[in-house]
Amino acid sequence: MEKKSTFKPVDKSERLHVLDALRGFAIFGILMINIQFFSGYSYMMDDVQSQLLLGDWNTFFNRLHAVFFRGKFYTLFSLLFGIGFAIQFVRASSTDRSFTVHFSRRLFFLLLIGLVHLWAIWFIDILVLYALCGFVLILFKGFSNRGLLLAAFLILLLPGLNSWYLNAYDGGYTTALYQLLSESWRDLNIPVESDEYTTFRVYDISAAIQSDSWRTFFSFNYLGPLLRGYMVSLDGRVFKVLGIFVIGLWIGRQLLINKIHENRPFLIRTAIVGLLIGIPMNIIFAMDDPFMLENSWYSIVQETITTFRYIILTAGYVALFMLLFHTDLKGILNRMFSAVGRTALSNYILQSIIGIFLFYGVGLGLGKHLGLALLTLFVVIIFLFQIAISELWLKRYKYGPLEWIWRVLTYGRYMKNRIEK
Repeated sequence: MEKKSTFKPVDKSERLHVLDALRGFAIFGILMINIQFFSGYSYMMDDVQSQLLLGDWNTFFNRLHAVFFRGKFYTLFSLLFGIGFAIQFVRASSTDRSFTVHFSRRLFFLLLIGLVHLWAIWFIDILVLYALCGFVLILFKGFSNRGLLLAAFLILLLPGLNSWYLNAYDGGYTTALYQLLSESWRDLNIPVESDEYTTFRVYDISAAIQSDSWRTFFSFNYLGPLLRGYMVSLDGRVFKVLGIFVIGLWIGRQLLINKIHENRPFLIRTAIVGLLIGIPMNIIFAMDDPFMLENSWYSIVQETITTFRYIILTAGYVALFMLLFHTDLKGILNRMFSAVGRTALSNYILQSIIGIFLFYGVGLGLGKHLGLALLTLFVVIIFLFQIAISELWLKRYKYGPLEWIWRVLTYGRYMKNRIEK
């Protein structure tokens, strides 16, 4: 006779609350980078950027974002995914139902949510990639701790190998994607930056974003998966995410078994090393080709080292955050980040909707006016709004709206979400 499954969502008393706060911190940092893409700023030519409001401050904020934000918070988000996998696996070890089946079902519905986001809302989606890499992560659940670290190291070398391959073989497998993208862009009559269109250029994305035509918006979204696939293939993003997932799996074990989040000496050492090494490394690579190498070799060196420098500085951030979480600042950190972190999926999608409304041509069209200084100010305003609505929501409901839908689909049964008085 088949036994009833004992899988159930994590009870509030079982949560590691510092992870909720870290997840909210990650959502803040992701917005700081994504706002440059929502507005089209990252796709504008330098002379166009300089004409934006407070454009004289662009260089300063470009460096600031490159050193302290770019890549670090997607790295943190990816680490938290791996940590969550480890926690779920340990909780499932004493149940009668296959963890692989349960987690695969969870990933399948995350994939569906990501596809809707990618195709219908915003093309720079991370959820599809997370779901696909999550299926591969399942293969690592039986690895030893040493095996996980070795596997992660080898996987994180692959972006450099991918860069070498693309340089050595004139674009390699991405050439076909680029040609298809160029042809599709022209066939769908999506706006371009220059009247003399021959092939797709990254500047053309800015023209599509600034268009006030809903036809352009939907045509651009239709190309979203192709454009996203091309962009991901250029920097070996699949290998970066998977490698960080594996490290997150290792960290998750250390949190549960060795309680490293309560080990103050370990956290102090990690914070010092992460910040003292990570910040200089990221300052160096925020410069344009600091080693004066040929473009192809610089690209290879950069792609090989980039993820490691992101991880090192992110480790410093996490350790410092955990140290502060054990001080009188815990209440402030909880208030700033925990509610957003508990509703991270909903808030991630909400940021896309807000970004399109504020910055796209079909919305308020602010993207073509604001320099990076003002975009940074908008990040603070948007995140404060997200804190407020997240706290209001969680006073009435146990889970965020998308978190609740994801759980219902995953567990295959209706669950009450409203908190009963």
